[in-house]
Amino acid sequence: MAENMPLPTTSPESIGIPSEAVSRFLQKLHEADLCMHSVLMLRHGKLAVEAYWKPFDQASMHRMYSTSKSFVSIAIGILIGEGKLRLDDRAASFFPEKVPADLHPWILQTTIRDLLMMATPHDVNTYGENDPDWVDTFFRTPPSHLPGKIFSYNTSATVMLLVIVRQITGVEFLEYLRPRLLEPIGISEDIWCIETPCGHEWGGSGVICTSRDLMKFALVCLNRGRFGDTQLIPEDYITAATSRQIDNNVENSDVESQFGYGYQFWCTRHNGFACRGMGSQFAICLPEQDFILVTTADTQAVSTDAAQIYRLLWSEIYPHLVKGDVLPENPDGQEMLQRQIDGLSLLTVQGESTTPLMNDINGKTFIMSENKMGISSMQFLFDQNPQGASGPESNDGSMQAKRERKSDNPLLQASQGHLHYENKTGRHTLHFGFGHQVKQEFPEVHYYGKRIGIPLGKGYECHASAGWVLDNSLLVICYLTDDYFGTLKMNFVFDRNSVTVLMRKSAEWFLDDYVGFASGE
Repeated sequence: MAENMPLPTTSPESIGIPSEAVSRFLQKLHEADLCMHSVLMLRHGKLAVEAYWKPFDQASMHRMYSTSKSFVSIAIGILIGEGKLRLDDRAASFFPEKVPADLHPWILQTTIRDLLMMATPHDVNTYGENDPDWVDTFFRTPPSHLPGKIFSYNTSATVMLLVIVRQITGVEFLEYLRPRLLEPIGISEDIWCIETPCGHEWGGSGVICTSRDLMKFALVCLNRGRFGDTQLIPEDYITAATSRQIDNNVENSDVESQFGYGYQFWCTRHNGFACRGMGSQFAICLPEQDFILVTTADTQAVSTDAAQIYRLLWSEIYPHLVKGDVLPENPDGQEMLQRQIDGLSLLTVQGESTTPLMNDINGKTFIMSENKMGISSMQFLFDQNPQGASGPESNDGSMQAKRERKSDNPLLQASQGHLHYENKTGRHTLHFGFGHQVKQEFPEVHYYGKRIGIPLGKGYECHASAGWVLDNSLLVICYLTDDYFGTLKMNFVFDRNSVTVLMRKSAEWFLDDYVGFASGE
């Protein structure tokens, strides 16, 4: 996919950031076990850092999750600028056919501004994945408090906004934005959005675009809606949208999420603002330093993901932004940084590739006792290399050293494993590498595709690796890397006659059949 209107590039030093600081930032992301996909840094309109973790690259279309909400906000702002909408308009006025006669007055009072601020009268998301009409649920769910007063993060608010865009314009919000914003700033033509069960673009979570696309979107927001000499977003609206409109201290335990909320934008330290999505889809904008950090990742399995990325931004990068704009070029440092970036790839499980139990387990079928996951049998097969033969190297380069330490040990090294199992949907196989990822399709075909509620009909793309963390304990981690991101962690504990397993997932609306305990002999 050719990029339309590429971003100008430069070196980190030319924007005041030492290459060594960027290198530390990337290394500490790795040390924090964050499954990163991309990191981009831009200042003064120039892209100075662009790093991708293989298999992701500049052309990868990536689910942005709740950063999508900021796109919906901008569509609302442009509609207001065109005189087609007002902040004080009541949401119910756009849906006369859906409003019940006995609509609660708190829902009736809810305005566009309330929706933008995440200040609905509901204390929960009003819709579920199986609801056929998400707007209808907003009007029929009993409210808990007055609207417009208290921040309570609620994607139902964004759903209402995106359908209001459709009601006014006759097109979905991305289609509305294309000629007014996306095309002028050079967003990929292939940008698209997961759909709700009722057929609307799910602007609450579903935008799929490249990391550079997110950077361009953030840049026009940083520039108060201007692109070159053209004001694409009303300046007064984008200024308000990226400023603190409501307090959010009580709602958020993470200190980096307590600086207030605008109109579908988060406020940050140092008078910044951010587009934020689940799993560390971030565009963190610091207007006073004319700087943007974009990240994509799948860190859903790490509860402190946002805090760690912010902490590293403040400790490793921000101090240089406030010192000055230009540093002397550092060819050696830039070369070392580039080599580091070239070597980035998805995290793999850190563990041994062999165990004394492996030969006893290899090829053995375990019949599982009844369990919530419905797994009836498991069999493990290992592709083995002779001791000392070449094999995959772990992320930290230690595999060869481990083999040398075991040179007097007759154990065989496994390069790859295969889990054959049967569950409620049939017989399946999941492949995993030791010290490397194995790319494949996850062996379930009933998870959602373009529209929520409609099965894709094939497995999501995924990558799996494994390691023996103890002689009897095998850890397998599978990253699903399709239009839907998720992490599946599996721990198998063996003796020669039994296996006990724990599976946990971090994903939205799939992998539910891979959560729980099971034992078998």
